[in-house]
Amino acid sequence: MRYRFLNNLKEHLHQLSENGEDWKNLTGTSSVGSVLARPLTWWAAGMAVGKLGWLNPKKYTPEECAVACEEGLDRIKSLERDEFAKLLNEAYRAHNERKNEAAEEGINLHSELEKYVKSQMGIMQEMSVELLPKIQPFVVWAKVNVKKFLWSEAHCYSEKLWVGGVSDAGAELNDGRIAVIDFKSSKEVYSSQFLQAAGYAIQIEENGLFDISGKRTKKIGKKISSLIIVPFGAEEIVPETRNDYEVDEYKKGFEAAVQLYRLLGLEKNINAYRNK
Repeated sequence: MRYRFLNNLKEHLHQLSENGEDWKNLTGTSSVGSVLARPLTWWAAGMAVGKLGWLNPKKYTPEECAVACEEGLDRIKSLERDEFAKLLNEAYRAHNERKNEAAEEGINLHSELEKYVKSQMGIMQEMSVELLPKIQPFVVWAKVNVKKFLWSEAHCYSEKLWVGGVSDAGAELNDGRIAVIDFKSSKEVYSSQFLQAAGYAIQIEENGLFDISGKRTKKIGKKISSLIIVPFGAEEIVPETRNDYEVDEYKKGFEAAVQLYRLLGLEKNINAYRNK
């Protein structure tokens, strides 16, 4: 089978072909994790009512919450009907606007983490991490735990599961384990993220690593027995790890999630899978 990745118009399509002509779309690894909902409902609700004067009582004193509530009420009372309708629309969209802002910030930090890994691999010039205090905790962690980085932004796929993806990074750890490392813009780590990392592990063990043109660049001879999520949206970036039997369980979970994803009808190109 031949693998390729298309990034036309931000489509991000992973494809396989037997003859180099009849290309069929794979399911994206990150899409599979969507079968597990993240606990973001309360966060979204907080973003909405924040527009009306609410403050989180877990982060602010009762006095500060009371003042904000009073100011919000006064503001609402002073609005005309059309102005109030506009405020409600702003409240409704508040979570999405913040998500987009965070995504833009995340792209920048993800890029810096990628540059750091590549600089440690000798692919890029050594970077001055002192200029990037946000990623310093990861740099410190890596110096203590990583023997050497093995890949950065590597493509992978599984013909068996009919999925494809791009793994952020991988490393040989000081304890001898081979790890998949995934950078996330979230403030905390979610089970769906370990599920995604396990998906990469399955694909890399099955076929190795590829560049964007579809050329295999590396085969990993050892079993991947560590999954590491780096939540760079957190106040302090502290990688979270799952090892050994937990990795095996997440791999099983990813396989089950692939089936559930297709069963729920979320696969836009399910016929490509059925007719592969």
